[in-house]
Amino acid sequence: MTSEVTIEMLAESVYQDMMANIVRQVSLSNLSRYRAINEFVEGGYQNVVTNTQMNSNKDIFGQNKTKLKSSETSRYFDCGNCGRQIAGGRFASHMNKCLERDRS
Repeated sequence: MTSEVTIEMLAESVYQDMMANIVRQVSLSNLSRYRAINEFVEGGYQNVVTNTQMNSNKDIFGQNKTKLKSSETSRYFDCGNCGRQIAGGRFASHMNKCLERDRS
């Protein structure tokens, strides 16, 4: 037989889920910070500095920025809400406005 679900049981379940997510986020954040500090201390900082120079033409993943920009803006996507074709560079802002206005 199934026992009756009470408010206390639901509250406890929500609380446990929230705490598990918070612990997971804090753990991952600390682990990533620890790895970054270790890499910096062990001499990997030179690679980090060269990748973030102001005149660098590469993004944080080492890909050419200009190639990415041209390939993203030349692609067109269909809006799932209104059916229009939208350039890749404008898709996020279009979706925001399109969903706000509830176009169809």
